[in-house]
Amino acid sequence: MNRVFEWAIRLAWATSVAVIAVPVQAQLMLAHEGHHSGDCAIKSGSFPVAFSAYEKPKGDLPPTHAYCDHVPETGELYFTVDLTDPESREVPIAMRLVMEGHGAGEHEIMSVPAKQYPSGSITFTVNLDELGQYALLLETEKDGKMTTAVRIPIHVGGGGGHGGHGSGFGMTEIALLVGACGIAAFIWLRRRTNVKVS
Repeated sequence: MNRVFEWAIRLAWATSVAVIAVPVQAQLMLAHEGHHSGDCAIKSGSFPVAFSAYEKPKGDLPPTHAYCDHVPETGELYFTVDLTDPESREVPIAMRLVMEGHGAGEHEIMSVPAKQYPSGSITFTVNLDELGQYALLLETEKDGKMTTAVRIPIHVGGGGGHGGHGSGFGMTEIALLVGACGIAAFIWLRRRTNVKVS
């Protein structure tokens, strides 16, 4: 009986740690500490980058899901770009976010002048009001003219969830599932032990 009780206590402790760790993991995503699936890698430009978009949740909660090329809803979004090639961190990079298919061409939403990003991390917030196809353009100077080095497509709207991750489960859902299984196992083992004692 002692061994079963010790096992149940350990399982309950591990479940508690997992549930407590979920907000920490979400905050790390917001701080852009390496949460990228392979689907978020953009390798078609002049240099490779990793991209994620996060919806700003209501209240003071941190974002919990990263999206790659599809964001389900309009609103305030956090964008993060990792310059995964160290050489690209030494080159001044300008950014433009444009909406495509808007009338005769593209409609510029925002622009940031060229500068170096020695940390390799670019983060910014933008409020998108319209559903549609957008592109984040990273531009570098070539022959005295700014040209697009990397194009990151972003589709906004159409619902869905968990963007380019392809799975319906996020960290929160997994932690809740583990917690529920742990509690169920603890109750089952405790009842089983009580039946044997009787």
